Amino acid sequence: MPSTKDTATIMSQNNHALGMTLLQAGMVSGAAFQFRKSLDMAPCFTDAYLCLGHCLSLLGKHDQAIEVYDQALQNSLDIAAVWNNRGNALLELHRYCEAAESFSRALELAPDYRDTRVALATCYQAMGEFAKARSACEAVLTADPHHAEARWNRALLLLLNGEYPEGWREYEWRWQKRKFTSPLRCFAQPPWRGEPVAGKTVLIHAEQGFGDAIHFCRYVPLVAALGAQVVFECHPPLATLMKSLTRDGVSVVVMGEPLPPFDLQAPLMSLPMIFGTTLDTIPGKVPYLAPPADSGSFWQSRVGDKKVFKVGLCWAGKSYPDPGRSCPAELLAPLALVDGISLYSLQVGWDGALPLPMSDLTSLIHDFGDTAALISRLDLVITVDTAVAHLAGALGTATWVMLPYAADWRWMTKRADSPWYPTMRLFRQALPNDWKDTVLRIASSLKSGSSFMGHD
Repeated sequence: MPSTKDTATIMSQNNHALGMTLLQAGMVSGAAFQFRKSLDMAPCFTDAYLCLGHCLSLLGKHDQAIEVYDQALQNSLDIAAVWNNRGNALLELHRYCEAAESFSRALELAPDYRDTRVALATCYQAMGEFAKARSACEAVLTADPHHAEARWNRALLLLLNGEYPEGWREYEWRWQKRKFTSPLRCFAQPPWRGEPVAGKTVLIHAEQGFGDAIHFCRYVPLVAALGAQVVFECHPPLATLMKSLTRDGVSVVVMGEPLPPFDLQAPLMSLPMIFGTTLDTIPGKVPYLAPPADSGSFWQSRVGDKKVFKVGLCWAGKSYPDPGRSCPAELLAPLALVDGISLYSLQVGWDGALPLPMSDLTSLIHDFGDTAALISRLDLVITVDTAVAHLAGALGTATWVMLPYAADWRWMTKRADSPWYPTMRLFRQALPNDWKDTVLRIASSLKSGSSFMGHD
């Protein structure tokens, strides 16, 4: 007859097995319940801790997942998988320093955990420790040259450092990366890799977010200049804006609509590699986009001809994949103390009360063509790193961008200007998460009438 201890172990294993079945069926909450029951029977069952923590993270309960992993570590500090999964949960919460410590502990126990080393590189990059991040990626690639996540991270670090030729080549690994933000498109027509295209029709298809499309659509006319007819497929909210490219052999098609016949195709963000772009050869002339031609009188009547200095303000971007680029609205208060300016909201979809006295015309905005028309009536745009920053820069409007401490690769490091946008000035956080100081410097520059293209 089995002992009470043996019976508890069997019941725990049965609950764990049922939890695994539920998890595989996508029933995450039910699976978590079974893993908890398993741990009630066998409090030292490491696999149940790992599975419960995984379920909680899938449910977005990362804080609870960390508590579960910490309970597992009370039983043993020498289980690499627990340290790794704990690091993943901390990374989801953007607690980069703690996550790095957890990943480092996992690697002490299991040096061959390649995904863990890439995650550690992600932490280092977010902390601004770029040399450590690059070293971690290259250590993985020494052992596994085809590790797509390590290739992707290394690409971002190369581009961040201005090493564009190699960076663009590495950037092509994005299509092999797990859970990449854009799907890999499959066409019968072959990819265009830079060969002569005179007399051919080339499909250029946008990818990733709105800001990426606005940033890199400057290359579309360059393809047409090679003698090709170009079909540019873009996101629906960008269609009226991108119509300003429809000259010299460029036509625009909205994603989801039938495509006309074409001979070759390329993803939009492969064009810098195809054109061999370096820091010295960035096609940086602005404006390269324009608001719809028939929008002028409508938006002029809304904004008016007041002589007051008009400033557009955008303080929040999408929370995924980078919530750290949004500035808490309450920290914008110093801007309201600047005399002689009139503020206009560019924060489309903002549900709460506006943080400052400002004109809010965003209910009249239907797409990026409308946003472009409004921006073209302003003297200055102050924005976080979101599509508005790229749009204002592409329109040639004076633009001040508030950047997090470890900014996206396209803003490089330590620069107060951008080689991509001549009318842009960058205000970087001096310390991680310190938006207060950033806003104060912007307010000071506004008060002093500082040149838009000058430096801090």
